[in-house]
Amino acid sequence: MLLAAQQLLLIFYAVVTFFFTQQLPSFAGAKSWKLQSNHSQEKERDRAYARQQFTKNFKDLQVISQNLLKEHENNLLTADRLAKDLRSINKSAKALRSLMVLGKLAEPVKVDKEINTPQQFDNSLRRLVKHIYDFAHNPIHQSNKVFNTDQAQVAHADLLSIIDLSKAIENKAKRYARAAKTAQ
Repeated sequence: MLLAAQQLLLIFYAVVTFFFTQQLPSFAGAKSWKLQSNHSQEKERDRAYARQQFTKNFKDLQVISQNLLKEHENNLLTADRLAKDLRSINKSAKALRSLMVLGKLAEPVKVDKEINTPQQFDNSLRRLVKHIYDFAHNPIHQSNKVFNTDQAQVAHADLLSIIDLSKAIENKAKRYARAAKTAQ
């Protein structure tokens, strides 16, 4: 599983590289070669930093969600840990949204914010993890040769759902421990 995740990250790195080389604005006003050289070095540093941030947030999103679901299924998850992990997921998803520069491809999916019972927490956490899995395994992250707008729209919708659902669950996280105790 770790090897597959590493392969996915390498493929995703190639896609991100393609996007950043195509999407970042070019420098047009330099009069001398030295200014152009310094600017191109700065642009390359910015691209490298953006790729690094994208890779970090992409990995964090997946790892945190997998650990969250595992702890939930093993009845080891606490309300504090749930809130902390959901804040991290939300932060990573927002960073990915800003780094992907996909524009407004998709409308946000309506998220059920009624999360009070153990079953509602379970369903919401599983939906969140499913959105993260779908986003991470979307074909746009596997090929930098072709940009499919339909696949990008699905990825963008998943990312918006991740952001909304993680915030909705986080807002109810304090009730998680109480709900878990009544279920046992």
